[in-house]
Amino acid sequence: MKKILFIIVILSVLFACSTDKTPDYVIPQDKMIDIIADIHLVDGMMTVHTIRREILRQKSNNLYDEVFTRYGYTRTDFDTSIYYYSLNINQYDAMYKEVLNKLSEKEAKIKEEGIKNKSSE
Repeated sequence: MKKILFIIVILSVLFACSTDKTPDYVIPQDKMIDIIADIHLVDGMMTVHTIRREILRQKSNNLYDEVFTRYGYTRTDFDTSIYYYSLNINQYDAMYKEVLNKLSEKEAKIKEEGIKNKSSE
């Protein structure tokens, strides 16, 4: 009985270790953070009516696909990766915190540049 219990424990440890590695078909976490942040920026741009109208006039293809292409991935790669990370919710949550930090840093930088521009006028 002790041998069986020992074998079960060893197998579960080995299985747990093997599942910690992100599969090769999943976009690495650092790239996903950048992609998600850029997607949120695209969403933000599309909420500004004058920008949305100008973008739609110049480009008819999907802006999200342009983000994926910029990083060397496809929409399918992204969707598969989102699915994988959503199954690992703690990892996904940590990634989103990084996305929010990245967006906050960009916002602060833009505000700082705006203040500098106003003071130089």
